[in-house]
Amino acid sequence: MKLTPALILAAALSPFCSAQAYEVTLTFTNQSAANGAALSPIFIALGNGSFNPFTAGGMASTAIQTLSETGSGSGLATLFTAADPAGYSQEVTATTNSFGPGIYLPGGTASVTLNLDPTLNEYLNYYSMVVPSNDFFVGGQIQLFDSSGNFLGANATLTGGSVWDAGAVVPQIAGAAFLSGNSGTSNTAESGVIAAINATNSSANSYEVYAGQQTAAGYTFSDLPNSATPLLSISAVSAVPVPAAVWLFGSVLPMLGLARRKRLAV
Repeated sequence: MKLTPALILAAALSPFCSAQAYEVTLTFTNQSAANGAALSPIFIALGNGSFNPFTAGGMASTAIQTLSETGSGSGLATLFTAADPAGYSQEVTATTNSFGPGIYLPGGTASVTLNLDPTLNEYLNYYSMVVPSNDFFVGGQIQLFDSSGNFLGANATLTGGSVWDAGAVVPQIAGAAFLSGNSGTSNTAESGVIAAINATNSSANSYEVYAGQQTAAGYTFSDLPNSATPLLSISAVSAVPVPAAVWLFGSVLPMLGLARRKRLAV
């Protein structure tokens, strides 16, 4: 059977007709006012939605304890890889209003641009330690694509009411991360469970033990978050993706030329 240019094009495109990639820019901003809470580098995981490293009312895993006490997402990265091998994860450090290892000071922000597959990267998970504290953190999941592969985007703002207490250590100045002169390791164990810090009292009261303390960044922690205080904004935007047929057409053109030359030769 003689292959016409149309057949060659159809054959080349057929395996990819449903392929669709999106270039997505994720932006994270610490919305705290001056002298307010800071955020550790943000661990992000983009996967199929199966990753769920903590449950309200449950005991904190070692990975959540590591994040909530030290700001490190290394344990979460290991858990995510095991739960979703085809997913992608990384740590996003602040690039504006940053301190030390990429801590997001009030007003701090960072963006990262990734090529995402709607099937493999349908959901965004995010986790960050809130400081100063002994074991406060934020974490959750946002759906970026619907079941048909359409980009949904994101524009969310978390408030102080979204902060979790890991329940692993007692809130106290000793061992509290981000306080000047503290190592963040002299903690007193607490056999509690993960709970929203405003579940039994106001968020501001949960921070009172740290109020007026000097931070490692040089400011005094005096603007205590409450349940309504904006804390972290997360946005996900994408340019309109190029349809697969368009970007594949360029690679098929040489094949069409070859078919034309063969017909002329005959």
